Amino acid sequence: MIRPLTPEDLEAYKALWIHGLTTEPEAFLLTAAEAAGALDSSLIAKLASGAVIGAFEGTALVGFVAMHQGGPERLHHMADIGPLYIHPSARRRGLGRDLMCAVIDAAKTRGFLQLELCVDATNTGARALYEAQGFAQFGLRPRSVIVNGVPRDDVLMLKPLD
Repeated sequence: MIRPLTPEDLEAYKALWIHGLTTEPEAFLLTAAEAAGALDSSLIAKLASGAVIGAFEGTALVGFVAMHQGGPERLHHMADIGPLYIHPSARRRGLGRDLMCAVIDAAKTRGFLQLELCVDATNTGARALYEAQGFAQFGLRPRSVIVNGVPRDDVLMLKPLD
């Protein structure tokens, strides 16, 4: 089942997020320590806004994708997508595709004109998923992040919605 997460999903969301940050740190911007320090009140507000969509198997949250609207008024026409994370035990079942379809639909409903994301340049699986959803590369950010002392490049991708 795919649905927007709510404040009632806070503990499951945090647990899955921390799991991803711990096991696959190169796939996230934040570190596990930074995420652990995130205030529950800000996470609850994020969940209440409908900006995070979850994938469930039974009652267990096994994946999520987030959407962030541009902050300044001149960026309100766009949203950043990410992170997208699927627990390893639930991969290769189409949940990434389902989450991306749901977040694209939610973005269209909110009236966004474009979606942007960045993905580790070596993450060929994620890049293929995003390309299949109509995202195209428009740039490369060298040394976008440094994970465990190793610089990593990010591919910048965009999908127009109009």
